[in-house]
Amino acid sequence: MNEPAAYLAYQPDGPGLVCAVMVLVDGPNVYGWYAGPSRGQYVSAFFMLEHYYSPHETAFYRTIGDDVYDDWVLAYPPREIELGARSPLPEGVGHALERAQDAFVAEWLVYRDDPASAADVEWYRARNLPLAHAGIRCDKLPKLTEAQLTWTYASPTLDLNIVDCLRKRWPLDFALAA
Repeated sequence: MNEPAAYLAYQPDGPGLVCAVMVLVDGPNVYGWYAGPSRGQYVSAFFMLEHYYSPHETAFYRTIGDDVYDDWVLAYPPREIELGARSPLPEGVGHALERAQDAFVAEWLVYRDDPASAADVEWYRARNLPLAHAGIRCDKLPKLTEAQLTWTYASPTLDLNIVDCLRKRWPLDFALAA
């Protein structure tokens, strides 16, 4: 498995954090975690893009909750199928995903209701920047490209086509038109 890559998007004149994505590639498959607003709620889930780097059709699996050991659904092809507790992940991938997600969150994100994030919450408030449920650490915001209405950061090794694939299928408000 490769090193984790990150993608974050923030709208300073909108809801704030619109997506945070951590990606791991292992052979033809892509694994990861995403978070962001969805219809007025904050959602996060682990995912798998099976056969992404292969000539086969890519299947999109995601957890129902924010736990790699939660129930999974096959969300694409178009008809969603509940898998229940039967994870599509190969042996050992769940633990690697969990570790990578923990490191990603610790490096990049703050949560408004976390007492350890008080300084970041105050920083956002003082600058009148939006911070809903979660946000990007204030010391990481300068890493985002501010050339657009949506500020973004992508790890140099990240294949942005993965993010485009996810945006067509995930439930986040930060999505592409189908």
